[in-house]
Amino acid sequence: MRKFRLIANSLLSIYLASSCTVGHARTASPKSLASSQKGTASYYSDRFQGRRTASGERYNRNGLTAMHRSLPFGTRLRVTNLGNNRSIEVRVNDRGDPTNRRLLDLSRRAANELGFIRAGLAQVKLEVIQLGDG
Repeated sequence: MRKFRLIANSLLSIYLASSCTVGHARTASPKSLASSQKGTASYYSDRFQGRRTASGERYNRNGLTAMHRSLPFGTRLRVTNLGNNRSIEVRVNDRGDPTNRRLLDLSRRAANELGFIRAGLAQVKLEVIQLGDG
């Protein structure tokens, strides 16, 4: 009976420890940020104006903000549109849908400054300027 209790307690501990991370977005490690990333960017629909982002702040289509799946909130990025070489600096404040394959979702203003409002999507390169706290 004592052996069974020990095994049950061990399994319960493992289960509880693993379930603590389920449903939480992972943040990137500093080592994985050493190089730049390339991928597809889109921008938020105007219907999200005023809604809360994953960081808790409200989405502002006129801000220079972005959604990234793993970079910490507050991370500052340089985003370059590879089609026209325009660059801007944005701040990560949202996570988005984990099934989303895009590298970034940008605010409307950011997409406008990068020149892809009409196209809706752009191939971009991002470089981390400064890691955020959260």
